[in-house]
Amino acid sequence: MRNRCPSCMTPIGYSRCRAIEKVLESVKVTCQNTKYGCKEAFSYSMKQKHGKACLFAPCSCPLPDCDFEGSSEELSAHFGNVHKYSATRFHYDRLAPITLGVSEKFLILREETDGSLFILHNKVENLGNVVTLSRIGPSTERGFFYELTVKAPSDGSNLRLQSFTKSTPKRVDSPQSLGFLLVPSQFSCISRQIKMDLRLGRSDRFSYYQRPG
Repeated sequence: MRNRCPSCMTPIGYSRCRAIEKVLESVKVTCQNTKYGCKEAFSYSMKQKHGKACLFAPCSCPLPDCDFEGSSEELSAHFGNVHKYSATRFHYDRLAPITLGVSEKFLILREETDGSLFILHNKVENLGNVVTLSRIGPSTERGFFYELTVKAPSDGSNLRLQSFTKSTPKRVDSPQSLGFLLVPSQFSCISRQIKMDLRLGRSDRFSYYQRPG
């Protein structure tokens, strides 16, 4: 039975030991991500809370055949040194042309200035392709504003998505997202490719970018 001594079956009450609580509060522990660069020290009771919000949580290389793991900064350096030509490069706040194969599951994007990695996800559905963007980084990291535009090759009509990225420490097939773009099949060209324009910035406001007149 619960709340009873297993030997004598005497009821066991609840009594706080404030002396022990003070001792535990005075004990400082280091973050489990110390080897990835975190230098924080905090009370034992804050260990779990810090672990969920630590910006030095390890991130994994998004390429399937690579098992590298490190902080987001280390991952950026690793990708630039080892997989330099495995990503489409772009600059913050500039329009970047992107070409995505209709059946291509994902495309890795790397920012030229700081090496940040983003994943353009593509899921094939009956009505077309579902496209969204995520960032490889600690899950508590703030989102990046982005605008994704797709033009139909036939009549010049276009679709546009404005949203914010969500971060994930590793590439996943179905990432959490604040929005997605459904691209009908008629928007792909004869070579079964989807051509789009991406503008990704650091602003936290949708009004940062002016729509073309």
